[in-house]
Amino acid sequence: MVDLQEINAHDPRYTDKVFGHEGAERLFLEAFNSDRLHHAWLISGPKGIGKATLAWKFAKFLLSQQPENVGPGLFGDEVPSEAISLDTGPEDPTIQRIKSGGHGGLIVAERTFNEKTGKMRNDIVIDDVRKLINFFSQTSAEGGWRVAIVDAADEMNSNAANALLKVLEEPPEKSIIFLVAHSPGKLLPTIRSRCRAMNLNALPEESVKAVLAARFPEMSIDDLSSTALLSRGAPGRAIEIASLEGVTLYKEMVALLADLPRLNIPNVHQFSVKIGAAKADAKYRLFIQIYLDWIQRLVKQLATGMGSQELISGETAQITRISAFAGVDQWLDLWEKMGELINRADAVNLDRKQIIVTMFTALGALSRGK
Repeated sequence: MVDLQEINAHDPRYTDKVFGHEGAERLFLEAFNSDRLHHAWLISGPKGIGKATLAWKFAKFLLSQQPENVGPGLFGDEVPSEAISLDTGPEDPTIQRIKSGGHGGLIVAERTFNEKTGKMRNDIVIDDVRKLINFFSQTSAEGGWRVAIVDAADEMNSNAANALLKVLEEPPEKSIIFLVAHSPGKLLPTIRSRCRAMNLNALPEESVKAVLAARFPEMSIDDLSSTALLSRGAPGRAIEIASLEGVTLYKEMVALLADLPRLNIPNVHQFSVKIGAAKADAKYRLFIQIYLDWIQRLVKQLATGMGSQELISGETAQITRISAFAGVDQWLDLWEKMGELINRADAVNLDRKQIIVTMFTALGALSRGK
């Protein structure tokens, strides 16, 4: 039998444990117990820190509430029993139906597949939000809460955003919408004003390591620390890095930069062939993030004289040496130009192998004062 949870290991609907956001969980639980649940919650923060996982945890908790969860009131009437935790049992039939997509009280609005282009859309379009509107216009299929998750809300195009606004203005009874947003500033001010804000921060290193240790129990202590540092406090990104052997990828990149301002061009080309291959899409995108983050680490070292914790032995000394080849403004300018180059490459489908070579040669040129 195919294990759907194993196949969708990175899908937040299958994740039963949330790390590092205990304060947010307490806030939601207190609102629930005091019967002051807002009809819309804007969950924002850096990408990969667990925003969607937290939204799914909230949804599972609400949808698993049963009418029999009541106790005697002061005057003999029945009042809801106070919940002490948002945790739900993974074997609960309700939770199983949520994970399988078979619960009638839940709907998700997200980017969908465009059959005309054969690719995923770049935006959440109005048709996706119309399904959500239709969902809320009908009587609850399960007789309890109706929950919608918009992931990510800042990916809605203008038509979709305006359509969602109508639901936020006139929310149905016993309904709730969770808007997950990486860049909440991109949302309409009228949408933000109708939501209760829940701003999440990047997780501390120990919390990320706990996530990794649970997912990859065989990982060494050194790799746990290095992966956590590369993730910048984002457990989702840490899992991706671990799955794609990102620490090894980082070490390969640093080795190619070890002799700057000189570059071993044949080795750079060999690396670009491996990472720029069509079948290596995920590693290519991870390399881009690692490369841009490395320049940011270099800028921080140059601007403050305080390098972040080393991922590999001798890294601080290497970055200190290389950063001295140019000024802060020049390194920042390179970071911006490389970001623009990468975006242009995606837009017009440029040769990835050549993009990777250009990224290395640009570092070499700046290091030589060119």
